[in-house]
Amino acid sequence: MDIDYCKRKDSYVLSFKEYIIRSAFQAIVDTDENTIGYEALSRIHIGSSDKQIRPDIFFDFLIKDECYYKLLFLINKLHLVSYRKSRFYSNDKKLFLNLPPGFFERIRYYPHIVDDVNNMFKEYDISRNNVVAEITEGHAVCKQSLAIGAQLLSRQGYKIALDDYGNEASDFERYEMCKPEVVKISREFFLVQKDNRDYAELKILIDTFKGRSSKILVEGIELHDDYEMLLSLGIDYFQGFYFHKPECVSHCILVA
Repeated sequence: MDIDYCKRKDSYVLSFKEYIIRSAFQAIVDTDENTIGYEALSRIHIGSSDKQIRPDIFFDFLIKDECYYKLLFLINKLHLVSYRKSRFYSNDKKLFLNLPPGFFERIRYYPHIVDDVNNMFKEYDISRNNVVAEITEGHAVCKQSLAIGAQLLSRQGYKIALDDYGNEASDFERYEMCKPEVVKISREFFLVQKDNRDYAELKILIDTFKGRSSKILVEGIELHDDYEMLLSLGIDYFQGFYFHKPECVSHCILVA
């Protein structure tokens, strides 16, 4: 496994078995539609073809591999390499990175992981205050270890977010245990409220999160009407095709 420059795709890529992994970035905007940061996403190709595999399927398969956490570290390093010299980079923008519950659980028992993470961001000159670690929605083996790991990372200056709130294990119990600065409400959760034409449950959540000083982001916004509705409910941040479709970066230079 290594990070290499791919001339044909004009970007840095990570090779793993028969897969080629690239970085893509999607803007996150505030209530005035100003970009406050980007979420780093993985685009996985099969071999040298343009055929892609969905990231959720790939990572579900990958979690069974003994190289899982090593590859996860390299994927996030790839995101930093790609982001740091791309047109998206700015020292006043946030970078959102997806990390599974198991990553946070491991921090509790392997404190050196935090040192490795700190050194990686230092290498690419990215401030910890500009990094948002998203806890993905999968189940934790030990909820308490997940919460402790999130707290340890937060003490280092990183922001914590709950990804895809309303899906799988991303729920209020996890919110209370991990105390995130940002809650990312899933598109699926929002669409249920929209289909029912009843936003009471969403409004209660928004008021509760705001009362605990958390910012709220809704994912998957594709329509202007949805944006206007969510604005009226008090949402802080927005993400989706309506604002910006994920883009793979063009040529970037590896920081020495």
